[in-house]
This record gives sequence, C-alpha cells and structure tokens, in this order.
Amino acid sequence: MGEGMTKDVEKLLGDPKRAIVLMMVPVIIAMTFQSLNSIINSVWVAGLGPSALAAVGLVFPVFFIIIAVGNGIGVGASQTVALHIGMGDKRGADKSAAQAIMLTIIASAIIAVVLGIFLRPLLMLMGGGNIIDECYEYALPIVVFSPIVMLSSLFSNLLRSEGAAKRSMFIQVLTACINLVIDPFFIYQPFGFGLGWGIAGAAAGTVVSMFIGLSVALYWFKVKNDTYLKISLKGFRFDRKIDRMIFRVGIPASLELMIISLVSIVMNIILIGAGGDDAVAIYTSSWRIISILMIPLMATGGAMVPVCAAAFGARRFDRVREAYRYTLKLVVIIMLAISIVTALTAQYMATIFTYTEATFHLRAEMVALLHFGCIFLPFASWGATASALFQSLGMGTKSLISTLVRNLVQIPLCIFLFSVGGNLGFIWLGVALGEIVGSLLAGLWGESILGNFMKHAEKYHPKEEKTV
Repeated sequence: MGEGMTKDVEKLLGDPKRAIVLMMVPVIIAMTFQSLNSIINSVWVAGLGPSALAAVGLVFPVFFIIIAVGNGIGVGASQTVALHIGMGDKRGADKSAAQAIMLTIIASAIIAVVLGIFLRPLLMLMGGGNIIDECYEYALPIVVFSPIVMLSSLFSNLLRSEGAAKRSMFIQVLTACINLVIDPFFIYQPFGFGLGWGIAGAAAGTVVSMFIGLSVALYWFKVKNDTYLKISLKGFRFDRKIDRMIFRVGIPASLELMIISLVSIVMNIILIGAGGDDAVAIYTSSWRIISILMIPLMATGGAMVPVCAAAFGARRFDRVREAYRYTLKLVVIIMLAISIVTALTAQYMATIFTYTEATFHLRAEMVALLHFGCIFLPFASWGATASALFQSLGMGTKSLISTLVRNLVQIPLCIFLFSVGGNLGFIWLGVALGEIVGSLLAGLWGESILGNFMKHAEKYHPKEEKTV
C-alpha cells in the first residue's frame, strides 16, 4: 500500500468495472436521499395548499443556484483529488481538498450576502408576484445558511474522490431521514407540539438536517482521522496551479447547473402564461419525480468521474475507455427498465403531490408529463455519460457546452409547440423532444472526443510535478 493508502483508494485504482459498481450503488442511494430533501419539503408543504406548493417550486431554482456553485467546486475538487491520487501525489490530493474548502467558504459567503440583498426582487422576476410572501419565507433561511448547504455538498464530493462512496451515502441518508422527521414539527404543530413556522419551517428543517450531516463528515476528517485525505488549513495559501485545475472543471460544472436553473425559471414563466400557478405546480412537482428517476443516470456519471480521473492520472488510458463504455451500457439498461416501470406506475407516483382535495385536480397532467419522461429518459443516458467523461478528463468547457445544448433546445420547442397546440400537453412534448435531440448530439460529440483522446492521451496528461 502507498502513502496513507486506504481500502477505498485501492478499489478506486483497481478494476474500473468493479470500481464503477462499488461506487455507483452508494452514490445512487446518496443522490436518492439528497433529492428526497426537496421532495420531503414539497410533500409536507402540500398540506398548506397549492400556493405553498407552487412557492417551493418557484424557489427551487434559487436553491439550485446555491447547490450549483457548491457542487461545481465539489466536482472540480473530486476530479483534481482523484487525478493526484492516480499520480501517486498524496500531498497534492490533500492540498487540493484544502483549496476546495477555502474556495467554498468564500463563494458561499458572497452568495449569502448578494442573494440576501436581492432576494425579493429576484423572486418577483422569477414569477412569484402572486405568492411572493410564501416564496420569500421559504427562500430566506436557505440563502442565509448557504455556507452549510455548500460545504455539505463539498464534503460528499471529497469522500467520493477518495473512493469512500459509502460514507458519502451515509451522510445523505442521515440528512434526509432527519429532515423527514423534523419537518412536520417545524412546519406544523402535530399533537400540540412543534414550532408551527409554516413554509419557513420546511426550509429551516432542511438547513438543520444538512448541518448535522456536515458535522458527521467533519468528525471523520478531523476527529476520527481515518480518511485518506488529511485536511489542514494551518498556514493556508492559495495555490494557483491547483485552483486552475479545480476551476477548469468546477466553473463549467457550476454553470451547467445554473443553466438548468435558468431553464427552470424560463419554463416557470412560460407555464405561468400557459396555465397559471397550477401549471407551475404540475411541472415542478413532476420534474422532482423525474429527477429522482434520473438518479441512476447521474450517479453512474458521478461514480465514473473519480474512477476515470484516477486512471487518467495513473496513465491507464485503456481503463478510461473501459470505464466509459461499461458505464454507458449499464446506465442505458437501467434507464430503460425505469422507464417501463414509470409508465406502469405514473398514476401512483403523482399521488404523493396530489393527496389533498386542493391538489387532486393536478394529478392527470402530472401523469401525462411523467409519461413523456418515460420516452426521453433512455436517450438522456448518452448525453449525461458523455458529460461525465468530459469532466473526468478535465474538459469542463466541453461538458458545459453539452449541457447547454441539451437544456436550451427545449425552450423554443416548447414555445412553438404550445403556440400550435394551445395546451400543456404540447409543452410536455417540447420538453421530451428537447431532451432527446440534445442528448443525441452530446453523445455523438462524446464518441468523437473519446476517439481523439485515445490517440493523443499523453498530451492531455498534466506534468507530474509533486506538490510541496
């Protein structure tokens, strides 16, 4: 075993197929529970009525912006750390983790201040005019405590970067379970107990649960001290080389999620004009379900990034290709199975958001959108796996362009088809066609880049200068 080597790192550097599977399953579970934090809020808030449910949906892009920056730094750090692990440079891996923590602290502080100042005007711009008070009450706690949200995401990525996917999974499971238990006591006063803060309580419950999860991660790194990465901020100084490596993947990754968030905002505006608050509630609630259905797709990509980056760092370029091919086949099979199951159970899935008399009338359209999701999910596998390949090789800009195409193409399609058909079903068709076309283009580009990489891999590899 090398310097500070752990069993998780050995698995990361071993057979890529085995490493993908061992990483993928915990990441799927982790992402599922991470998504449940948002779902849990919507489920409990649905009891407050359609306005509260729509407010959670309208605020989600703001929450997503915070997650985007944190996850972007996290993905950049994951690729950079795994690359140094593959190169056998433990000091570089440790230093990369410390750099990412400081970058996250600074970025989260700026976001908290800027969004805090402009929050109400931003929510108005996003279409929250009729329910601005509910939107503001829900968004404010999340914005103020954005450092907790972003650091929680970062530490999950750092654990994955050293192959400790099970620990990352534990944090997400713990966070979601705590949120599930405390949310009703923050929102309502069940059995005469609780804070009764309404929609603001849902946001507060999310922040508290994330803080507990973050505390567990800090315990592993600083108290139990049994992780591969040894993080110390003593005598910290920014390292331009490492920062560039993190930003090369991190900034495009952040922009990718921001693009998704901006597309959500534009879609909300389109839907308000097409069907009012009900249309927004249908789209945002259904998309949460679709996002959960896409977790295996995103998780396999998330598992592939450190595996391919470590192989790239170790100059095992054949393993990069092997991991990509295996991931793509695996995720296509999984998403086909999920699409079939969803087509058969969409009615029941929609029930979790339409269990009250006030929201029952939304169910039929939610089911329709879920059925359109069944069509495009298998196609999305190719585009998302190609993006993960780009990130693992440090080609963040290519991943950004891929995501840009996949998301922006649906906007004009939705507008055009609605102008032709005049009902929400044509907007759902536009969403499906946009995902299919964008994913096919991204997948074809990924094949081209992989072929070029295998021919000229050495020129892409960073110089092996040990970090001091």
